[in-house]
Amino acid sequence: MPQLIGLALAGVAVWVGYKFVRREMARVGEELRKAATDKSEPKSQPLEEGPDGVYRLKDDGEDRG
Repeated sequence: MPQLIGLALAGVAVWVGYKFVRREMARVGEELRKAATDKSEPKSQPLEEGPDGVYRLKDDGEDRG
């Protein structure tokens, strides 16, 4: 009888773990879909290496004020 209880507990643990992983995969997938469709504004700007070896924003001639 104790083996049956242990097997039942293991089954419940596997079921709960599966539900958790499935929910997390759905959340991450939705986040990735949203990020893939949201292309309104670029998140990064081009960089160029200065004479001192430090990377800075590339000066494209526009006034950013």
